[in-house]
Amino acid sequence: VSSVKLALSQHLPVFQMKLDELRGDSQLTNSVYLDNQSLELYHGRLEKYPGAIAMRYRWYGDKEPEVVFVERKTHKESWKGELSVKERFTLMPEQVVPFSEGTYTVDMAVDDLLKRKPRTSAAELDDFRRLFTECQDQVVGKQLEPMMRTQYMRVAYQIPFDASVRVSLDTNLLMMKENPDCAPSCEEAGRWFRDPSLLVKR
Repeated sequence: VSSVKLALSQHLPVFQMKLDELRGDSQLTNSVYLDNQSLELYHGRLEKYPGAIAMRYRWYGDKEPEVVFVERKTHKESWKGELSVKERFTLMPEQVVPFSEGTYTVDMAVDDLLKRKPRTSAAELDDFRRLFTECQDQVVGKQLEPMMRTQYMRVAYQIPFDASVRVSLDTNLLMMKENPDCAPSCEEAGRWFRDPSLLVKR
């Protein structure tokens, strides 16, 4: 790994949005993947069905999340010249459960967005409304819930704010069940990620 990092650093600098908060060259990345009891999303992505989606809640760092990224990846047919799409918007941690239950509505989300970013353009608001509504309809309609999490240390190499050439290197990968066997599930506990006080069996 060190030799790969050395080779990359000779061509591209390490890039992180907040370098002052970075310890070392990598940042802990947490991704909670959603699915239903039939694992519809997993099988759709595995078989690469056109339009198959992956839905996840993501945050960065080793502390309690301050901002949560709701991310949706949609598979497109590359042989048709189509590119798969990754879209995301942000929520506050306390908004995630109401969002997944459908009680935190798009109008409420728009109001909160305008309070945080009053200069948001009409086009950006339209795009936010579309993505929020589509994602919420899929979460509620497909009965999606937290299923598993990936954690890893990610270092990115690119020219700042120019992603035309970007290399991401992930190390120390960990995968865990979001719903422990001998404790309440996330849904039962009113949470959107596993209780950190619960031990992870290896």
